[in-house]
Amino acid sequence: MFKNEFYKIVAKKYIWIFVLVLAVFYVFILTDTKDNFGVVYSDALQPVFEEINEAAYTPEIREYIIKNGYDIKIDDIEHFLSPKIAATVDIYKGSTYHGYDVAKTLWEEGVKNRIVNLVKRNVTRENIINQLRADSDNPLNRYLLKQYSNMPKIEANLTRWDDWIDTNKTLLPGMIAFVIILSISGVYSNEYANKMHGILLTSKKGRKEVFWSKFAVSILFSVSCVIAFQLLNAGILTWMYGIPFTDTPLNSLSLFYKMPTTLTAQQMYIMQLAGSMVGAMVLTAVVLCISSFCRENILSFFISCLYFGCGFILSNTLEGGYLSSLITLPGEVSTFSLMSLVDVLGSGKVLVVSDTVVPTVLITIAVQLCIMVVAIALTYFFYTRKEISR
Repeated sequence: MFKNEFYKIVAKKYIWIFVLVLAVFYVFILTDTKDNFGVVYSDALQPVFEEINEAAYTPEIREYIIKNGYDIKIDDIEHFLSPKIAATVDIYKGSTYHGYDVAKTLWEEGVKNRIVNLVKRNVTRENIINQLRADSDNPLNRYLLKQYSNMPKIEANLTRWDDWIDTNKTLLPGMIAFVIILSISGVYSNEYANKMHGILLTSKKGRKEVFWSKFAVSILFSVSCVIAFQLLNAGILTWMYGIPFTDTPLNSLSLFYKMPTTLTAQQMYIMQLAGSMVGAMVLTAVVLCISSFCRENILSFFISCLYFGCGFILSNTLEGGYLSSLITLPGEVSTFSLMSLVDVLGSGKVLVVSDTVVPTVLITIAVQLCIMVVAIALTYFFYTRKEISR
């Protein structure tokens, strides 16, 4: 029965056509910047990663950059820098790429801009801490002060972790969800349409076996879908940028440097993979539940898309910094938010309940697990007790 149920899902040719189209589209979108200067020379300054970090924390360089309002030339600070930086950049002297002077561009955009940005981000963080200390004492401010004070040291954004994390923010969860909904939405409704449910629901024991077989193969398919798309994503990013050469604090990345998070980029990415997997399971349970109530496959597909799409839209349009509210919470506890985690976990979001500060990601996980349990229970109750119409 297990093999038969699994075959019913994977035997649909239109699913593989959509998967292939989405995969090609995704490859095209991600590789569109392959020839950009920043991608081609993304690893040029990796050998002097530590030296660039040290330069931003050198008192003379820091004071000079701040005094000049962050508007400086590389010549102004070059004599303060490690000779290793100059030696690394000089390798590319005389080279040009699409009209760019490679060495000059590395000096300006690779070395100078990253040092200036690193100084600016540290000043921003210090200002936030000073402001929190000056503000009134309350549970939220105490929590934020602890988070910002315990943040790891910000580093230069040279690791390319931002690309690995950003791909899991919106597009990849949306594609995975679409394939799951397309494939699973007809698990029950197709049987109703084909008048097969009467044969399958012959006995109480048979009903339970059919239910658990359908649930197991649907979960297996969804997990396989997540693994396949995540491997595709990792393969493309490795080809373009290589595997990040070192871990780095999450607040070193442009998207998160103002947020109260103490995670590293590697921890965030691993949690995104886990969230993608668990979110896919929750979505599968919900889609199966919807399918068990619908007699038409198209209706099941539409309602399932509506369920996921509402969370997708709310999560991407009601982002509110690091503080959750009753307005932003519906999007933050959605299945999409669990599959992405950029907003609720990466941003270090919290919800203040009375005098208690609760990380929003915990609420998201709790709500999604409850939705999964309720969806499974409703599907089981409805399907195993369904009357057979003659």
